Amino acid sequence: MTRKSICVKIVMIRKLGQQLRINRSKIRETSDTNTDFDDLNGAIHSGYFLKDGLGNNEDFYYLNLLVTVTADSVDELEWKCAEMKKLLLSQDMNVQPCSFRQEQAFLSSLPLVSLEKHLFERSKRNVLTLGAASCYPYTSYEMCDDNGILLGVNKHNNSLIIVDIFDSNVYKNANIAILGTSGAGKSFTMQLMATRMRRKGIQVFIVAPLKGHEFHRACSNIGGEFIQISPASPNCINVMEIRKVDKSVDELLDGPGVEKSLLAAKIQRLHIFFSLLIPDMSHEERQLLDDALIRTYANLGITHDNATLDDPDDPEQYRTMPVLGDLYDTLKEVPDTRRLANIINRLVHGSARTFNQQTNVSLDNKYTVLDISELTGDLLTVGMFVALDYVWDKAKENRTEEKAIFIDECWQLIGANSNRLAAEFVLEIFKIIRGYGGSAICATQDINDFFALEDGKYGKGIINNAKTKILLNLEDEEARRVQSLLRLSEAEVMEITHFERGSGLISTNNNNVTVPCCKSNCVRTGSADSLGMPNSAQSCLALTWGRCLSCWMPTPNPGITLSRTGAITISIF
Repeated sequence: MTRKSICVKIVMIRKLGQQLRINRSKIRETSDTNTDFDDLNGAIHSGYFLKDGLGNNEDFYYLNLLVTVTADSVDELEWKCAEMKKLLLSQDMNVQPCSFRQEQAFLSSLPLVSLEKHLFERSKRNVLTLGAASCYPYTSYEMCDDNGILLGVNKHNNSLIIVDIFDSNVYKNANIAILGTSGAGKSFTMQLMATRMRRKGIQVFIVAPLKGHEFHRACSNIGGEFIQISPASPNCINVMEIRKVDKSVDELLDGPGVEKSLLAAKIQRLHIFFSLLIPDMSHEERQLLDDALIRTYANLGITHDNATLDDPDDPEQYRTMPVLGDLYDTLKEVPDTRRLANIINRLVHGSARTFNQQTNVSLDNKYTVLDISELTGDLLTVGMFVALDYVWDKAKENRTEEKAIFIDECWQLIGANSNRLAAEFVLEIFKIIRGYGGSAICATQDINDFFALEDGKYGKGIINNAKTKILLNLEDEEARRVQSLLRLSEAEVMEITHFERGSGLISTNNNNVTVPCCKSNCVRTGSADSLGMPNSAQSCLALTWGRCLSCWMPTPNPGITLSRTGAITISIF
């Protein structure tokens, strides 16, 4: 700040002090019922506001506001001006038409940085630095990474939102949390991100506990693997299988590590499985179950020594693993564990006996969907854990490869109907998947249930461990709950509660970007013959791009009005 500006500010503060003293003396002579009292009282408050601002290193400015209204006819112009006046007066803004000075007002509104002197004197008002900064129009945040996936178009500046969540220089982790009410577009958003990640060669796993059929068409069209887990399906994931993991990459990066018991790690996760299946299991039964699991593996020659896992006939493979039926037989041998045996009998000899077989599916495909939507009741949460456990083992194989785990309806595992062990398992994935070069992406529609278990400990943990959040349409109560977590403004909360389907707010790196819904008429969903391409190519086009290039052409700034020839212009200040 120059010496001249400092001197000017000192003079202004001195004059403000003099005017404040004059106004205080005048207000003593007026009664509080006099109209002059309100004017003097307002002037005193404004004077103190200016004096405090100038004393806190703010600068003084004059602000002029001109509103240009255009129309195709005089009647339409008069109606628009009347509506504009009503709007501005409702905001306590004094409005005056530029009568007989329309030409000067129009020339002043042009980007020539030249305001007619008479209009300047009539329309000026004083503001401090904060008030002037709030009028600066270019405050929107841009998200445009070099090697990312397209998520949409920035509402404020029409720039493309391209995000590379695996860029550790920009994002602390690659996790994403998608929140929205039913029908807001969560599943489509997940599918859009998954197909575009697959296009980049990223390994994609999708766990779909509800409406799994929504993922089937895209999966089959891009050559993915669609695995359906249900009592009526022949597909099975053996929950008791200890899977062989290729650790050559870990040894190359870190050197030989300490050998850990794979059996102990597997039994620890099996306790989560049985706690979901048998929620009322006592501490004594947990201990008896632990003994039964060790005996079941021992019957097939598997102990805490990892060398016992190798098949004697083929050392490159593991032994044949026990299934739930083997554990059932072990539990039936002891009277104290027969209650547990009777409960898991449904998975061995009952309607869900497809769980009682060896794993017959593979996760080698780059795009794999595990559909468990046909499981109901307590089996849904159990099946979701089995699928996620299988995916987690696969995701930890190679830390140098990028991979993404999509968990739809995550509240099923961390909500009120789940338990602490299962919620901790999901939270652990969000916490450590970054170390395996991966991303955990969850979506949920029941915010209250998402934060229900242990006073929201696990829901908040997932939100805090997801660097990027995508907020779709939410109900008022849900939006208020999210507001305190993400520190959203009132305007952003209002936007969230009024979003159309497909519109969302992307929050990352302490910045929020609104992505509006934009429907394209250029992508049709007709027959393959009408589009001149095979069915697979047609669907890939719609899912991979979603919008044609003509829909990405920049549109005029909403703050700039483009009028046709002969339009009548009026400026209001």
